[in-house]
Amino acid sequence: MSNLKESDYALLKNFLCSKSRTAQTILRIIAAVFGGYALTASMLAALALLLPWPKVDALFFTALLPALIYPAALLWIFAAPTAQRAWRDLLTAILLCGVLALIAAVVR
Repeated sequence: MSNLKESDYALLKNFLCSKSRTAQTILRIIAAVFGGYALTASMLAALALLLPWPKVDALFFTALLPALIYPAALLWIFAAPTAQRAWRDLLTAILLCGVLALIAAVVR
């Protein structure tokens, strides 16, 4: 089972819903580092499977894109009005790209 107590969950919930600048910045940094990586990976997987080119050409093309996708995700996360909005938008984009990649893998 989990070692977290009910009070730990309450502290975590308060931190995630906090309006303080420090909490918002920490949440944005975590979203930028981990969420940006996940978004880049899921978007590249979807593109590699969806492009109608030969596999080698699609892989070479998608190998160039992380230099554009990851910084765009970072800017997007820090431009969002709140950290919660940044997380919501980021997780939506990751889920959408993941579903597209899954559909493309099944159809192929």
